[in-house]
Amino acid sequence: MGEQAREREGTFIIRDLETLRVIADPIRNQILEVLQFTPQNTKEVADKLGLAPSKLYYHFNMLEKNGLIKVVETRQVSNLIEKYYQAVAIYFMVDSSLLNFESTEGKENMYTLVESSIDTTREDLMRSLHARSLQIEQGEAGKKRTMMLTRNLSNMSDEKAEEFIIRMRDLVEEFIDADTRDPNDQTFAITVAMYPSFYFRDLTKEQ
Repeated sequence: MGEQAREREGTFIIRDLETLRVIADPIRNQILEVLQFTPQNTKEVADKLGLAPSKLYYHFNMLEKNGLIKVVETRQVSNLIEKYYQAVAIYFMVDSSLLNFESTEGKENMYTLVESSIDTTREDLMRSLHARSLQIEQGEAGKKRTMMLTRNLSNMSDEKAEEFIIRMRDLVEEFIDADTRDPNDQTFAITVAMYPSFYFRDLTKEQ
């Protein structure tokens, strides 16, 4: 495994292909999100994700092996030792050197990262809608909350696009500040995608 950040409250930088492939799995991404702030065992995470613990053991092992989660506490329960895990950092980022169009591997890494983000968002959103529906069916009081899911296209200059990205990045950082986290607050997932949209075209007609 390559060099990686180890600061719990900082950012984990993924610098090698093996770790990128491990973190690209939607289930592992959701495990990391659950373990960001509170240490939990495999069963607790499985209950939150609506999965059997047996389906998570392999994913936990892969995450631990690659240094993405770690055991922070053990408890004796009957004749068993329960392990409590936590993510090694709050934020996870991929080193830009792994992402480029100059090599086949670089292209595949970019496709893998994009697919992972989209797949994780889809799985998390669908699970959230299902889980909330079950809660209300079981008698929990309903509470109106706003959900935003939108896709738009906009023509703008490179300068305006850069301005949008900078302002959006500042806004996201303002609202995901871990220091202001209240355990009584509802967790909200934020996925942002801003990119130049290209179309295939017959270049021979332009010659």
